[in-house]
Amino acid sequence: MELVGGQPRRLASPEFKTLYLVRHAQGIHNVALEEKGGTDDIGDPHFSPKLLDAPLSPKGIKQVSEQQKEILKSGLINTVQLVITSPLRRAVETAVGIFRGQKVINQSDNFPPIVALELCRERMGLYPCDRRESISTRRICFPEIDFTMVESDEDALWREEERENLEEVSARGLRFLKWLWERPEKEIAVVSHGIFLQQTLRALHEKVSIPLEDSLLTRFANCELRSIRIDKSAVTWKY
Repeated sequence: MELVGGQPRRLASPEFKTLYLVRHAQGIHNVALEEKGGTDDIGDPHFSPKLLDAPLSPKGIKQVSEQQKEILKSGLINTVQLVITSPLRRAVETAVGIFRGQKVINQSDNFPPIVALELCRERMGLYPCDRRESISTRRICFPEIDFTMVESDEDALWREEERENLEEVSARGLRFLKWLWERPEKEIAVVSHGIFLQQTLRALHEKVSIPLEDSLLTRFANCELRSIRIDKSAVTWKY
């Protein structure tokens, strides 16, 4: 497996896939955590019901616009065959904003399908910001997205009393990579979350023994894009 900073070498070989990993842009929950206050009497912003399925902040919307400009400038928009997004609102807004914004519609003839998938959502449980709204509501707001792979209308995976541990997130990340490998597309964008993306790359390094630079194992910044190229060795592990 090879990771290349922002411009991966494109190979036609069926033995490789190129993934463009994007963390969602800044959400209102990120702002609340940075400010450390103003969220109910609970004190900890993580637990504020006001942050349920947190949308993007004004700064996050600007970040999406900037990332959209980058993918248009680089030509990346013309090579991506599929976009996979977490069904959480901040990821959905990021995916639609980058790959379906007005500038993309005006300047590109390539409109890859955008598919929502539970496997790549953020670490689940306890925090309302990581609990999604119903898919029936989401479909009305985001008709551009295919939600058929999300099995339950309400969020059946989020647990009120228990937070998914990092081992569980890592295992889910590896299952996600296996799922991606079975797809026919060779160039796929993934719009997901900081903990999920970091744990997935760490699992590749620590559990699958794929050598990765330390800088690639750090937390993604909001709306940061990293490119990775995987071969079959990255999805043939046993665990």
